[in-house]
Amino acid sequence: MSNVLVVNSTSSEIRVALVEDGIISELHIERKRDRGIVGNLYKGRITNVLPGMQASFVDIAHERAGFLHASDVYDFEDDFALYDDDSDTPMPKGRGKQRANIEDSLKKGQEILVQVAKEPIGTKGARLTSHISLPGRYVVFMPTVSHIGISKRIGSDKERRRLRKIVEDARPKGTGFIVRTNSARVDEQKLRKDMEGLISLWTDIVEKHNRVKAPYLLYEESDLVIRAVRDLVAVDIDAIILDDPRDKERVEKFVSKYIPGFEGEIQLFESEEPIFDAYGIEAEIRTAISRKVDLASGGHIVIDGAEALTAIDVNTGKFVGRGNTSLEQTILKTNLEAVDEVVYQLRLRNIGGLIIIDFIDMEDARHREKVYRHLEKALQRDRATTNALAISEFGLVEMTRKRVKESIHQFLCEACPTCNGTGYVKSRETVAYEVLREIKREAPVMGKKTVLVKAASPVVDYLRHSEKKAIQELESQFEKTIKLKSMPNNHIETFQLEQA
Repeated sequence: MSNVLVVNSTSSEIRVALVEDGIISELHIERKRDRGIVGNLYKGRITNVLPGMQASFVDIAHERAGFLHASDVYDFEDDFALYDDDSDTPMPKGRGKQRANIEDSLKKGQEILVQVAKEPIGTKGARLTSHISLPGRYVVFMPTVSHIGISKRIGSDKERRRLRKIVEDARPKGTGFIVRTNSARVDEQKLRKDMEGLISLWTDIVEKHNRVKAPYLLYEESDLVIRAVRDLVAVDIDAIILDDPRDKERVEKFVSKYIPGFEGEIQLFESEEPIFDAYGIEAEIRTAISRKVDLASGGHIVIDGAEALTAIDVNTGKFVGRGNTSLEQTILKTNLEAVDEVVYQLRLRNIGGLIIIDFIDMEDARHREKVYRHLEKALQRDRATTNALAISEFGLVEMTRKRVKESIHQFLCEACPTCNGTGYVKSRETVAYEVLREIKREAPVMGKKTVLVKAASPVVDYLRHSEKKAIQELESQFEKTIKLKSMPNNHIETFQLEQA
């Protein structure tokens, strides 16, 4: 089977991998106690309006208030009237116009319907929008705007015109739909059924919104298993393989209702070997949190994440070319190979935001152009929105990738308690010299004749041997005895001076 969706479920965690031609193209993880909230709709309450930032904070009953920018604020008419006076079709109204200044639209204490557009990341709360979108199997419903969009991945002009006509005829006046890639060659009845289901869902949400007080969860997105089947299963998927019988039953019901034309198999994985081990996914997850990734040729890439951007460095490593290959050809081959691995890692790790790729310098402009075109082509396989600038003379590519949730590294890892996430700790020499300076500060004011230094074992060893003379000089200078006590459990940067 070349294309499979592999689902691993436990009582506390769901992991889903899309494997295409034996390669993991996407990896998603959701912990049940910390389930994602992207797509959820809330009746929120404005807690603060910041005109200087053109933003507001909204209480949605989460640990951190959500962030709502002016560009995502729409004024709704008639408190979500359920019928459009100009149409015979019952419909949620809810559309409005964008305001220039946030203080013209929102006031502290005001209640507002919002949707989570981006997960909370780090110390930042969720990014919110009042421009609502409800995803279905074939279309995305946008009740707040009058617009029809067709997925760019549907290339046939004839098919695009067909889909646009179906949606135009079926949509309630003033609302919008985005036609998803899965809609290609889908018959009209299925599209209309998907649209009707989303319109009905929006009507229920609006009715609930008008009944309840903020903050309140109005609509919760499906769990990862169902979302993955809805969003990732296409006509070329050969099988959905799950290791939980209950998930298999749920997926079968969902597929039967929403993807009746699915011809692949839905299988229960019953081997004693863990499902992610059997498909080689566990090893890829270990790679996904590693800083260095080896290339088949012997080169490697190094991925470093920072607050503002992700930097990716390409190196030839052990690859020095073969036979009579010139240096320029060796560099070109390494950079081309790195392109595929970089794009793969971006998808696997869910890396978003600003990304800088430092390719090996290429003197030949034609080689730079070839690598850039290869990058553009590789990025077409990415479902996330990307934008890459041409390679500079220094071999750098600046690109962006839409960030909608934490990266795999952020999700699976936490800051090292030893270095506090910096990747470095002070050397034993540095700490030893800090100890000597501290003795000079404290010894004169200590009443007793003995100064006891408690420090980590490497620091104490360094003071006893390499800085033995310095200790003796301090003893002579202050007429005190300096004792060193090794503390094996101490952090290397931690030490204490006591009187003894």
